[in-house]
Amino acid sequence: MLSKLATLILGILSEHERNPYEITKMLEYLQTKKWLPLADSTVYATINNLKKRGLINGRIEKTGNLPEKTIYNITPEGEFELQESITAFLSEDNYQTTNFDIGILLMHNLSKNEILIKLKKKLERLESTAFDIRKQIFGFERETGKIAFSSLAMLKHRLHINEAEIKTIKELIKELNIRMEVSELSPFDMRMVGN
Repeated sequence: MLSKLATLILGILSEHERNPYEITKMLEYLQTKKWLPLADSTVYATINNLKKRGLINGRIEKTGNLPEKTIYNITPEGEFELQESITAFLSEDNYQTTNFDIGILLMHNLSKNEILIKLKKKLERLESTAFDIRKQIFGFERETGKIAFSSLAMLKHRLHINEAEIKTIKELIKELNIRMEVSELSPFDMRMVGN
């Protein structure tokens, strides 16, 4: 299975051949950096890796006085790998532990006040992001037929994930406001319950 970024790049190239700058701009337009941290240099390195693996081909193109640029297209092997990765991404139950999960598990190491400050700041950021996503979804829904169903579905999924974290943080803040202290129990003692 390919990486998330490699799969996205192959998906872009499966629609139309493009140069690396265009690919980077498309990823930027999708706001992928909000849910898939990546630098432009990573995009270029991934493109080179896909080329080495024979999943994409490149040809040099020169237009007028402009500098040469490499235009990439997907190979049949790339199409196969893309389909395999899409199938895997859609069918797997991948509940990756997030940094937030680890933070919640170990938050007892911080003072109650410090936890509340951090959670409230995170809540503000998440609510701002949720607002931006809702605004984007609303704009796309008003322009039906101009955006792919899959793009809208992905945005809604991002919103649901965001809303789940907002709900969790609100519950944590409420619970912490009721409690005198975080806990004296070790979170690693969960294994002892029910034995």
